[in-house]
Amino acid sequence: MAILESPIVLDAPAITIRTIFPEDADAYVSFLLDITRQSENLTFEPDETEMFSDEHAFLESIADAKNSLAIMALDGEQIVGSLTFLGGKRSKSAHAGEFGISVDKSYWGRGVGRALMATMVRWANGAHITKITLQVRTDNKRAIALYESFGFIIEGTARHAMRIGESYVDLLCMGLCLGDELQGEGFTESHTDRIALREPPLIRALHSSDAPAVLSFVDRIVQETPFLEMGSEGLGLSLLEEKAILADYAFSERKLYIGSFTAQGQLVGMLACSSSERRRIGHMCEFSVMVLDAFRSQKIASALLEHMISWAQS
Repeated sequence: MAILESPIVLDAPAITIRTIFPEDADAYVSFLLDITRQSENLTFEPDETEMFSDEHAFLESIADAKNSLAIMALDGEQIVGSLTFLGGKRSKSAHAGEFGISVDKSYWGRGVGRALMATMVRWANGAHITKITLQVRTDNKRAIALYESFGFIIEGTARHAMRIGESYVDLLCMGLCLGDELQGEGFTESHTDRIALREPPLIRALHSSDAPAVLSFVDRIVQETPFLEMGSEGLGLSLLEEKAILADYAFSERKLYIGSFTAQGQLVGMLACSSSERRRIGHMCEFSVMVLDAFRSQKIASALLEHMISWAQS
């Protein structure tokens, strides 16, 4: 379990850093909502409280995960800072994760953020975490300087990643590699015989009834390519769970789950796209697209992407 063995007490100021336990959920949520009123650095608004409706269960899931961490800084009984690190849930990404950090504005410049980060990095070294990432506003110079002092480097820029009012904000993507970098084994491209379609594939929304085809499709494609985050474990979902996910996508205006089918009804390509309910980041979405190797020359991915862009613009 990702729990600090004992609280860490700083000499100056008199701050204690300890694990955030599930029973801290109410106080922790209250702290985060207070932080949103102090600055516009977080991805949610002060009135977006629904996302915290099951914070107790969320903190339990972090405590049960070996590669995730939730810690807070206390001045007496008052929470003055927090940090959560979420590690990847799949075998290919379990070594990496992203963190978010918040510090009460009245404690800025007093070493609280630095102490939280030092605690995370020390924990990560013992938890076999070798890559830590974060996102930060490009105009948050104080935070950027702190991250760079720990060795984080800028790996890219996410343009228009947040929208506050009518203004867009860019985010820097920063990363830190820990320990020795592993040498990649490379990948030998397969030479699967390509299949020429006599008729254009049909692209349509995926429904609950497509769950068996989706699971079978993913089980096959993870054997064909190393480019997916998931490995041979596939989605790791039961038929019932996949049906529930498909139903959720079907009833949401902010999610898209489409498939490309041959005239014979075979699922040969798939695209999933979703956006957040949070107002500051709800204008953008993230997608994944997969096409069976035998059909990669049929411009199926292009057709799926065109369908997604048309949906997003509408």
